[in-house]
Amino acid sequence: MAVGPRYSAVMGTTIFSKISIGQLLGLGLAVVYCVVIEVWLGWQSVLAPLTGLPALLLVQMVALLGLTYIVRALRLYSYFRGELQRRFGLTLAIMLTHNLFNHLLPARLGEASLPLLLHRHLRVDVLKGASALFWFRLLDVHALLSFVLLALAFAPSNGPLFNAVLVRDEVLNWPVVLLIAAFLSAPLGIFLCMRRFTGWSGQPRQRWQHLLWRLSRGLPERSSDFWLSWIWTALTWLIKLSTLAWLLASLLSISWSAAIFGVSGGELTAVLPVHAPGGFGTYAGGIVAALTPLDIDLDATLIAAANTHLVLFAAALVSGLGGWLSLQQDSKN
Repeated sequence: MAVGPRYSAVMGTTIFSKISIGQLLGLGLAVVYCVVIEVWLGWQSVLAPLTGLPALLLVQMVALLGLTYIVRALRLYSYFRGELQRRFGLTLAIMLTHNLFNHLLPARLGEASLPLLLHRHLRVDVLKGASALFWFRLLDVHALLSFVLLALAFAPSNGPLFNAVLVRDEVLNWPVVLLIAAFLSAPLGIFLCMRRFTGWSGQPRQRWQHLLWRLSRGLPERSSDFWLSWIWTALTWLIKLSTLAWLLASLLSISWSAAIFGVSGGELTAVLPVHAPGGFGTYAGGIVAALTPLDIDLDATLIAAANTHLVLFAAALVSGLGGWLSLQQDSKN
């Protein structure tokens, strides 16, 4: 039961009409966000810390963010290596465009673009692409929360982040430590459970069986698929969180573990359905909320959070437009 041209065209029209609406919503919210920042703090004072950083430092940070896009494309390319026909450049363009739509559209609506773009440009089955995306997002959330836990573990022993979770009456909270260890190994357990499902052989006879079969094809069947997707995901988040924490710590003069915790709060708003178009307001709000227990000056935290988001959004916007233009050229060819 292949996806026909008519179905693909209808779905493509639907998602790209949503993308146009999302762009308008993102633009409108961006204007509101800019006005609020100007009235409350003034953009000149907000951007002053960012413009005060050495240009070489900013170039290095943007380059590292660009590296995360390449690593994400490698995850996608290695996972679908049988279907992608050695077209890594096109895979990178699809990933960049998908990332752009995720930034522009609210409530994670941009996620739908990945399986559709994979089908349109590389003939990957839509349901297979959707289930693979589901697996990637499980790994992303796990990696993000794992780095949050590691930030807590390496936070100063007398700090509020450490004392709130890992110690109780000055004694290590072993139940919490064991739960953390179990959580860190959770993807392996999920994979072993899924192998029973994806290992189903035989030709499905009922329509619902065929649907489940198509969905299961996007889940990792081989150990190499699992380990590579896990490694690429961990590497992506290691580079991304380290880079954003480096930027936030440079702007706010806080510890490394606190900066990791702060940017993780912003990233959680992007992963969850509460994500606003462009991340305007929600991303900076996530950073501020995560750093609230540290009792840092609110205005300084908001300024640093706004600048961190602006750098991330600018990198996604420029790279995403480049990817989108590459896909337009591929469609013409």
